[in-house]
Amino acid sequence: MRILKSLVFAFLVAGLLATSSCAPHKPATGRDSARGAVVFLEGSVTIDGKAAEIGQTLGATSRIETGPASTCDIVFDGRNAVRVSQNSLALLDFSRLVKEVELKKGGVTAVLKKLEKLADKDSFRITAPVAVAGVRGTSFCVWTDETTSYICACNGTVSTLDAAGANEEILSSAHHVARLYTRVDGSITKLPAGLAHHDDTVVQKVADNIGYTLDWTKID
Repeated sequence: MRILKSLVFAFLVAGLLATSSCAPHKPATGRDSARGAVVFLEGSVTIDGKAAEIGQTLGATSRIETGPASTCDIVFDGRNAVRVSQNSLALLDFSRLVKEVELKKGGVTAVLKKLEKLADKDSFRITAPVAVAGVRGTSFCVWTDETTSYICACNGTVSTLDAAGANEEILSSAHHVARLYTRVDGSITKLPAGLAHHDDTVVQKVADNIGYTLDWTKID
């Protein structure tokens, strides 16, 4: 009888281990959720120098690099989605209340619906070589290279200023309003810009990661 019980117990343990190994990936929770996880990949994407994987949890800081025709979508705190577009290099720091992305090159599109509410401070910030964009919850995008930074308030409100701390402006729009910051001979200019690098479909695809539908008739 003792031998029979031992065999039954062994079979039960083996079954539990097999079930565990086949279990689907569970969404990140707690501290991991705040740091974010990869929910969509396309093309060549590395995180901290290694090939990215669906379901991968980011570190407190992460280096994301994408190749041509490549995309990486990240969700943090369940209701915030960030897309790093093709040919981009982005350094993410999600270790503090104010989430920061240092965008060295390329583009980032974000739909942010659940950020920490900070008094008189932006809760999410993207810094680029020529300009800075800060928000407290909105849909927006930034594209940059060494001499220009394009910032669009796709659906909401974005605070913008150049890398020298000048040319500050608050952009608000229900359906895309943009500025182009350009560095020329040591100074930075700011001009109105049309729709470039992205469109409604791109922004909505980012929002789909958090089950949100954009209303283009009103400012978020």
